[in-house]
Amino acid sequence: MFAFSAINLGCSKNMVDLEFAIGEILKYSDRAPIEYVEDPEDPSAEYVIVNTCGFLSTARQESEETLSYYDSLGKKLILMGCYVSVKDDAFLSSLQNLVSIVPFMSYSVIEELVLGKKSKFNLGAIVKAKQAHKQSKEKTLSNYLASIEAPGKGKKAFVWRGDEVRAYMHAPFGYEYLKVAEGCDNNCTFCIIPTIRGRQTSRSMESIVQEVGVMLSQGIQEIQIISQDTTRYGTDLYEWAQLIELLQKIDATIDEFVLKNKPIHAPKYRVYYLYPDILTLDHLSKLQNLKHFLPYFDIPFQHASENVLKLMGRHYDRNHIDSFIEYIRSHFPASFIRTSFIIGFPGESEDDFQILLDFCEKYQFESVGIFEYHDEPLAASSKLPNKVDESIAKNRIKEITPILNAVYDAKLALRKWKNQFGYIMDIKDNTVIARPEMAAPEIDDYDEIKYENILSKWENEIGKYIEYTL
Repeated sequence: MFAFSAINLGCSKNMVDLEFAIGEILKYSDRAPIEYVEDPEDPSAEYVIVNTCGFLSTARQESEETLSYYDSLGKKLILMGCYVSVKDDAFLSSLQNLVSIVPFMSYSVIEELVLGKKSKFNLGAIVKAKQAHKQSKEKTLSNYLASIEAPGKGKKAFVWRGDEVRAYMHAPFGYEYLKVAEGCDNNCTFCIIPTIRGRQTSRSMESIVQEVGVMLSQGIQEIQIISQDTTRYGTDLYEWAQLIELLQKIDATIDEFVLKNKPIHAPKYRVYYLYPDILTLDHLSKLQNLKHFLPYFDIPFQHASENVLKLMGRHYDRNHIDSFIEYIRSHFPASFIRTSFIIGFPGESEDDFQILLDFCEKYQFESVGIFEYHDEPLAASSKLPNKVDESIAKNRIKEITPILNAVYDAKLALRKWKNQFGYIMDIKDNTVIARPEMAAPEIDDYDEIKYENILSKWENEIGKYIEYTL
């Protein structure tokens, strides 16, 4: 019996990899007894897949703490995810029950695990990292990465073939992620994703459209389109970016599904990680013609000061940003803009921070992610001068937070007493947790509403699309 459970510590892009891996395991059910156990702490779960993140030092720490915890429970550990590329072998050598490391480009390891074949797993490089034990954790990691010459750098990223069976774990909640590409060709100074994952590899339009059809047939009502830089989808396959063309095909596929099946609520899709550097106003105008596109614009600006953007290696200026946002606001009345900012980036002056504050007050974003800058090994920004003191960065976050909260409160007040549409995410004694249709799952705020405020007919069912008031 191969009884296993799984934990995802990474982003939604990582989650797609985990779902594919679970699908790969389950497809051997006709050759071996296999059981998926929902709770990884359940005694019946002999194996635990830990799908890790390695992007930030805090994420690497969380990965190690999670591995240590389940190791202490005696679980047989299977390590996946970004931590594999930046792993600390000295730490891994301390684990008593680590049975496999699954790199990004490995199907054979999964078969070996399930069917009990001889594993190729080897920790032969542990001695190298052990020699650096007396150094700090980050210094050890930096030395290790340098010694193996950055495993992902210069290589094409791995993407799943597209003909695999995937475990759609979010389907009960009415949504699922669709990864259209992996890796990244950008050189943002603060990011090590190209080092971890490799250069961009796009899936073919045909395989993506095929999976959209599978998703629709599985009852998924909202498709979340993701990649590291979705704006550049197809540049490696078709010589130029083909995101708009891809969305047009997805839109047509949903149209065909609606025409054939006549669902009460037509499926929709949203797009994440729309970097503004190569997007034009013409691209935005074409989005207006898509029937099933949710006008949810996830645009990680990272900052508003041209000085800081240049230091970050971002290739756009304020004129482009302003025209981009103003077009969205004027042509998509129901638009929802989500963005993110890094606070305390090296070289960020008080004037730069004030520009960011003014930017937020001007455009009143519906959702903002705030991240405090920290140096990361192998990131070019770690070598930049004029570091911002941690206390200053924290104070700046304290200053911007109430400004953002005031915007959220004002927008929430405007929604009061107006009819809303969304999905049931949880059901309590006399209340329902609903995700508003324009809110992204796992990112944006949900609504808590009383039963009597639900206007449409509904059953006690997670994932149900409902109409309600606040």
